[in-house]
Amino acid sequence: MISANPIPLRLAVVFALLFQPLAAFAQPNTTSLQLIYEVEWGKVDVVTITADWTFSEDAFELLATSRTIGLTDAFRKYRGEAELSGIIEDGRYMPYRLAISGMSKRRSREAFTTWAPGSGSIATQRQPELDLDKVFPLRDRQIDGALDPFSAMLNILDKVAHTGSCKGSARTYDGLRASELTFYDFGSELVAKDRAFAYEGKALVCGLVGKPTGGHQRKSRWRKKQSKPEDIKIFVAEVRQGLFLPVRMQAKSFLGTVTARLVMPSLIYKKL
Repeated sequence: MISANPIPLRLAVVFALLFQPLAAFAQPNTTSLQLIYEVEWGKVDVVTITADWTFSEDAFELLATSRTIGLTDAFRKYRGEAELSGIIEDGRYMPYRLAISGMSKRRSREAFTTWAPGSGSIATQRQPELDLDKVFPLRDRQIDGALDPFSAMLNILDKVAHTGSCKGSARTYDGLRASELTFYDFGSELVAKDRAFAYEGKALVCGLVGKPTGGHQRKSRWRKKQSKPEDIKIFVAEVRQGLFLPVRMQAKSFLGTVTARLVMPSLIYKKL
């Protein structure tokens, strides 16, 4: 999914990329997982995110959408979609194909990326191509060996399920941007039910620092200060036996706090 103005909406759409991967480990049978997240900036609802996952013993698929809502939709309408297919190899989630698209009132963009089996070589088609007057270039050294953001997060959640820790790092690429992600452990805490639909209970708190390495905006107020691990917090909880999901995410910015919450009644988890 592709970022759009204003800045809080950009961060909300980043959630759509970094916050939706949600299953903890490979399943012996084919299972499906359906989820909805509500994203707010301050006290204003801005974005709804949906994710439909399918997992088998050695493969997984995702269809995710994001859309602005309320007043944000009236003034900064945005629609985004991501389709991912991948394989599970030696306990790791590896992408095979990722298609992302985004449309706002001012522009639309899409990218289709493939990872070659075995070699892992990456190829991308974009429409339109990157405007290098506005964004930094993407170089091979930034892309080679990188995973898509969804698969990277799945691997972190798998680590949480098996070790109880989210500490680690990953290099990611979505066809338009490359980043280096570093995760930190902040221990566990009780999450209060601050919305009628929200999760309540114990959660592991993970800090996140994302360092853009290519494809990002040349002019951005986000890079004027060094990010701290506590600026972005992901709260991961075992909502059912063996199923670890991000139930909340909070990101601080100079324009306030953006919060994404899992809509607990929307969770549908079943064997196919």
